[in-house]
Amino acid sequence: MTIRLARHVLADPLSAPGIGPRMTTELAATWLVWDACVAGKRRVDLHPLMVSGAAWNEACDVAERAAALVSRMATRAATDPEERARYRFHDDVETLAAASREAGKTNDLVRVDLLASASGRLVACEVNADCPGGYNEVVALPRLARASGWTAGRDPSTVVGELVDRLVALSGGPGSPRGLVALVFATGYAEDLQICALLERLIRERGGRARRVSPTQLTGGEGDTVQVRGERVAVLYRFYPVEYMAGQANIPAIARAVRAGTLRTLSSFATAHAQSKLAMARAFVHEPQEARELFAETWAMRDVERARLLEEHAAWVVKRDLSRVGDHVLVGASMGKDEFAAALDEVKDAEELDGDVWIAQRFVPQAEVPTPWGPRWLTFGVYVMDGRACGAFARLAEGLTCSHDALVVPVFVEEAA
Repeated sequence: MTIRLARHVLADPLSAPGIGPRMTTELAATWLVWDACVAGKRRVDLHPLMVSGAAWNEACDVAERAAALVSRMATRAATDPEERARYRFHDDVETLAAASREAGKTNDLVRVDLLASASGRLVACEVNADCPGGYNEVVALPRLARASGWTAGRDPSTVVGELVDRLVALSGGPGSPRGLVALVFATGYAEDLQICALLERLIRERGGRARRVSPTQLTGGEGDTVQVRGERVAVLYRFYPVEYMAGQANIPAIARAVRAGTLRTLSSFATAHAQSKLAMARAFVHEPQEARELFAETWAMRDVERARLLEEHAAWVVKRDLSRVGDHVLVGASMGKDEFAAALDEVKDAEELDGDVWIAQRFVPQAEVPTPWGPRWLTFGVYVMDGRACGAFARLAEGLTCSHDALVVPVFVEEAA
């Protein structure tokens, strides 16, 4: 199994004389990657991550099985009130999740984040089951790499095309006769807007009708439907976490429409429990053999003794259940024991006083990836739609936590000789 960062034929394609300015303009103007730089440093590059065929097959297998396992944990939570209570979700979240389950057919798109362990295994550490991102870079970077002279390998990512085709189909096909595709996002964040703006353009290119909206713009219509500005909505695509919708006045109307089948959603609200990192911990309780084969060892914080975490602090990572983009992640190996102890006290208060849920996950010693910028840590995200792998998103981080400032590069699968 081989995963390596290859050297592009150009030392720095995005600043190369003649093509660099054009590439940079295309990145922002065509592919809407507006946050290509973070804190003065470039967040994207065109040196490609080359993945052997064997490594790609392993990544797909691990990702598909991991997505299926947390989905089974979500089903268990849906059918067992005691199990469901462990997640501590707001009633509105449970209402929406129940509505999707009652409607039957769901549409699931997840991204499973994998770590390349020092032992040679690919280990899943996160399952982004609710609203994964990265689509702009997944489409743009392989194309720009090709345009700047890279010829090796094949682009394995069909995720964006499949997502757009699915959204248009759910709206009734070209012309969207069933109603609009509503692209829901947090209007205060440009990085959220860029994803929905790209999807809106691609939906329209395929003949569908789409509109970007805030989550509170949706209102109830006639006959258990949902509308926006007086026009019926047939499909709800969210780049907006379901837990953030709690407390909205339109929750009953959305739930009624989902339950009645007049509103289809992608991803389904039923993925809420699978999104929680607690689902990985519950997998170690209910299906331990499968969990050990796929995930880093994961437990609910309340099920691990504090003394053990402190004694082995460099071997643990502590995360909030619904943390995203590296937020609320405490890596013991990068903290002193006293600092880690203080952080555990804060986590305990958050669980007891605020009703938060946290998990403890075994630190995965990783194989460093040599790059032109020095050694980096790889997080390899595999997209899985309805159980089948359909693309990859690669990020290289300087430190042990992979956040929004990690470097994103194109992914190619090496062809067999």
